[in-house]
Amino acid sequence: GTHSLAKHKRSCQGGEIEGGTSSFNQTKVTEFYLSSKTYNAPKKLKEKVKLACTEFTALDSRAFELLSGEGFSNMAQSIFDAGKHFNSTSNINVKEFIPSSVTISRLSYCGLALRHVSADFKLYNFILGYVLYDVESQSAPNIRMFVDEQLSLYGLNLNSTVYVVTDNENKMKACFKDGCIGCSIHYLNKQLEHSFTSIEIDKKPVKCEAIQHLFNNVKKICTHVRRTHRQIKLKRKLQLYSDTRFNGAFYMLNVFDKVYNDVGGVINNNYMDYLTRIDKNLLEELCGFLVVFDQAIDQLSEEEQPTIHKVLPIRQLLLNHCEINSQDSSSLHELKIFLSERIKSAWILQNQHFISSLLHPSLKHFHKAPNGKNKALDLVKQEILKRTLASPIYDNTTSELATTTDSITFDTTTPSNSNNLLARCFDQPKPPSSSTSTPFDELDSYMALDEQISENDDVLLFWKENAKSFLILSLIVRDLYAIPASNTIVERLFSSSKNTVTDRRTSLAANKLNKLLFLQKNRFILKQIEKDKFRENPEQSKRRFSMSNDQLVILDEDTNNLIPSSTAKKTKTNDDFDSSSDNIVTIDGSKEPDNTLFGF
Repeated sequence: GTHSLAKHKRSCQGGEIEGGTSSFNQTKVTEFYLSSKTYNAPKKLKEKVKLACTEFTALDSRAFELLSGEGFSNMAQSIFDAGKHFNSTSNINVKEFIPSSVTISRLSYCGLALRHVSADFKLYNFILGYVLYDVESQSAPNIRMFVDEQLSLYGLNLNSTVYVVTDNENKMKACFKDGCIGCSIHYLNKQLEHSFTSIEIDKKPVKCEAIQHLFNNVKKICTHVRRTHRQIKLKRKLQLYSDTRFNGAFYMLNVFDKVYNDVGGVINNNYMDYLTRIDKNLLEELCGFLVVFDQAIDQLSEEEQPTIHKVLPIRQLLLNHCEINSQDSSSLHELKIFLSERIKSAWILQNQHFISSLLHPSLKHFHKAPNGKNKALDLVKQEILKRTLASPIYDNTTSELATTTDSITFDTTTPSNSNNLLARCFDQPKPPSSSTSTPFDELDSYMALDEQISENDDVLLFWKENAKSFLILSLIVRDLYAIPASNTIVERLFSSSKNTVTDRRTSLAANKLNKLLFLQKNRFILKQIEKDKFRENPEQSKRRFSMSNDQLVILDEDTNNLIPSSTAKKTKTNDDFDSSSDNIVTIDGSKEPDNTLFGF
C-alpha cells in the first residue's frame, strides 16, 4: 500500500521525493480537532492586554469587576477567535465587528397618532397606540403591513385622502409614497446637526471648522463636569448634547455661555486647555444666531393649533436669517453659508405647504416669499377644479369653469318712433351684461378680502365664521390644516413612555404600556367629547362617539371606563376615510436610552 501512496504523492508534487522527507502541503487531520497542548502567552502581549483593560474601565467609567465576568470573557474569546482568520499584515478595524448599540437587546416600538379637523372646525389629536413592533425587519413593506394592521383595529384605512407625517428616512418615503409628508423639524434639525458634527455631506466638505472646534471643546467640558458630579457648584446645570434632541447643540451652548465665568472653578487642569480654546465672543454670537432656530422649532411643534401653514414662511424667515451681515465674524459666515445651502437643498416644500399658506388670511399675499405666490394660486385653482368637478352642483356648468363671459347684443331693428335717418344709425343702448359665475369667484373674493388675524387668533375660527362665504376653500382648509408641520406629538409619546416605565416597573408588558399611554393621552379629550354628546342625548346611559368617522369608542357611564370598540364589538368599518373627516396619521420612531423605538 505504501508503494501506491508514494506514487500518488509524487504525482501530486510533480516530482520525486528524496529520502521520503520532503514537505507536503496536504491538510493534516490534526487541524480539524483542538489540540490538548497549552501555550504560555508572551509576557509582552499580556501586559498589552492588561493595559487595554485598565484603559477600558477608566475611559468608560466601568468597574474592574466587569473584567472577571463570564460574559466579558466570552466576548473577548470571540474577538480573539475572529482574529485567527487574519494574518499579521491584515489591516482590520475592530469597529467592523462591533455591532451597533441600538441592535443589541432592544425592543422596537411604533407610535401612531391621529389628527383631524371636525365639521365645526375644531382640531383634535388622538394617540392610537404605542405598539411593540414584532415584525422580522424594518423594511418598507413590513412597516406598511404593520401600520395597516394596527389601523384596521380602529376601522381606519390609508388611502389617497389621508396624509402620513413621518420623519424623513427613505424607507418611510418608500412605505407611504405620495401620501407621505416629511417632518419639517427633522429637516431643520438634521442640518443643524451636520453643521456641528459632520466633516462632509454628499461628498462636499462642511467647512465649519471654527464652529465645530468650539462645539467639541464645550462638549468635552460639559461631559466631564456631569460625570464628576461637579455641576452642583454651578448656578445652572450643564446640558449634555444629544443628537435625538431637537436643536440639542443650542441648549448645551446656551447654558454653558451663561455659566462660562464659573466653569473654571469646577474643572481640573487637564480640562483648562479646552476652556482657554473657547472664544467667548464667538460663543455669544453663535447662541444669539441659534435662538431663532429654537423659536422656529417651537412654532412648528405646536399641537393644539394648526401648523402646516407656518412651514413656508418660517423656512423663508430662516433663509433670510442666514444672509451675511458685515458685523458677522468669519466663523459665523461659514455657518450661515452652509445652513442656507442645506435648507434650500434638503428642506423641500410640498404642494400642501403652498396651499395652506395661501389659505391663511395673514399670509395669503406672500410678502415674505413673493416667488411662491403664483405657484400657490395655481395649486389652489387646481384643487378647486378637482373638487368642483366632483360635485354635482357644477355638473351643468363645466364648460364655463375657467372664464367669465359678458354677453352683448345689438338690436338691428329700426325704432318705430323715429323718422330721422341719422337716429336710425346710432348705437343701441348696451343691455345689462349677463355674467357666468365660476368657482374661481370664491378664490377672488377671498384674495380681495381685507381682513387679517393676529398670531394669537385661531385661524380655524376665521374659517368657521366664513365657511358659508367660501364653501370650497373651507373644505380644503379642513383637509389640509389637520396636517401637522412635524411629528413631535409622537416624539413626545416616546418621552412619556420612559416616564411610565420607571425603575419600579421595568417588567411592564407592552400591551399594558400601550393601554396606559392611550388613557394618559386621550382620556381628557374623550371625556370632553362625551360631555358634548351627553348634552345632545342626556337620556342615554351608554353612548358611542367617533375618534374619526370610522373608529368608535364606548364610554360606560357607570364604570367610567374607556373601551375601544374593537375589544367589545366589531366596529363599523369603512373601506376608505371620509374625505371630509380630515384624518391625519402621524407615524414615527425615536430612540430612548433603553429602547430602540422604530428608528424611521
